[in-house]
Amino acid sequence: MTNQLGSANTMFLRFKANIFLVLVAVCFTLSACTENPKDENETLGTSTPNGFFGNMQSSDAFTPVKRGYTVELPRDHMSHPDFQLEWWYLTFVLSAEDGQEFGLQYTLFRFNTELDAPQSTKANAENSAEGNALSSAKSNTKSSAESSASHSFEDNLHTNANSHIARNWTNGQQWMGHASLHTAEQHYFEERFASGGVGNAYVNQQPFTTVIDDWVWKAAQAEVQTGAESKAMFPSVLTFAFGQSSTHHPVKTREKIPATSAYRLLELNDAPSVSAVKIALNLNTSGPFIKQGDNGYSKKTQDERLRSYYYSQPFINAEGTLNIEGNSVKVAGKGWFDHEWTSHLANSEAMGWDWFSLHLDDGSKLMAFRMHAMNENMKNSTSKHSEIFTTASYIAKNGTKETIEQANVSITPTAYETINEGGVARAVPTIWRIQIPIKDIDVTTSPFKKGQWNHSLFPYYEGRVEIKGSHSGSGFMELTGY
Repeated sequence: MTNQLGSANTMFLRFKANIFLVLVAVCFTLSACTENPKDENETLGTSTPNGFFGNMQSSDAFTPVKRGYTVELPRDHMSHPDFQLEWWYLTFVLSAEDGQEFGLQYTLFRFNTELDAPQSTKANAENSAEGNALSSAKSNTKSSAESSASHSFEDNLHTNANSHIARNWTNGQQWMGHASLHTAEQHYFEERFASGGVGNAYVNQQPFTTVIDDWVWKAAQAEVQTGAESKAMFPSVLTFAFGQSSTHHPVKTREKIPATSAYRLLELNDAPSVSAVKIALNLNTSGPFIKQGDNGYSKKTQDERLRSYYYSQPFINAEGTLNIEGNSVKVAGKGWFDHEWTSHLANSEAMGWDWFSLHLDDGSKLMAFRMHAMNENMKNSTSKHSEIFTTASYIAKNGTKETIEQANVSITPTAYETINEGGVARAVPTIWRIQIPIKDIDVTTSPFKKGQWNHSLFPYYEGRVEIKGSHSGSGFMELTGY
């Protein structure tokens, strides 16, 4: 039994290792290309491993993003499993009655890894059968009927484990959840992983629901009609718990149960697993959904080879409770929702993006987006990243959206914060100047607090910012590729 359980455990560890490699490859998908312009529907092919993104593939096996498709709601609130990468992304700027301020983020990612799987479901099943037959043959070579009987349970266990993996864990859809909370003193972060087909991660349409483990975002209305884009998602409730308590100190593991017991697989700990942060928010809206770009078609480079389908809901009103380290605080504030999906990957020069979602004091909203790549001529300078594409969306108080083209928007870093992680010092641009002269916008965004760095599978900066200049306000900033 030990060998069979070890085999099943090894398979699971290999699965996790494969997921790790896949996610490293695809998490920063929406990235830049600095080559000569080509046709927007051209497949990019396999990149070289020289850039931040490493080896990645863009394949026709995934559904391409093409101009002419119109994002339709509530239909497109759903998952799009034929596309390679997708996410549902919520950010909040919240305040308590006593003046405390918070930044909160919840994200669910979906990855289609079918092309990266070394074997199909059928192949896995066949291999499992071959392995079981081999195991049975070995068992038959034993002279004792008792020996054969002793392996019966173990063989079944091995068969069932392989069968489950073949049916579910290798279906090509993998999920990842991110959650973070910033207070004036603390930064809490957690990420979770799940595989499609198991049932602990999914997106449903009726009612709209996103789930990974016990992190749940669920709409109140069970059924909606076509065209009822807002009612399909709002009002809704967001509940999740995460993060390790800053006061939590694990004690020594209790003596293990004797190895002869099946329960030896359990490692018991005297200290309970208690999340530091518990969130319960009621969400509603005061404005329309916004289809970014051209009816939801959003280009990420000037030549349009890299693009996505992208829409937002920047008019979210949130109220509820944050329980932090056992202390409950009633909060209220503003939220921003992004849903984006794509199948197009980066070339070797791509590094990452700088993204801003801003709530301005006059009731308007601003999405600003900047792609960046490594500049070989800047290796000895403070910044090694050059701007190669910018865009923005100005959203008036009444919900009218205007796409701001690259010539009319400037997104420039003005100051850097040193982030130390794993012995590596990263220079991260955390103070920015955003200028849109045609809208009389000239603002500086500054971090709500230092250290808003997520030590995740793919490390990145994400957190609340405050706005000063021609407008005041607050919002969120996400920086990747540093």
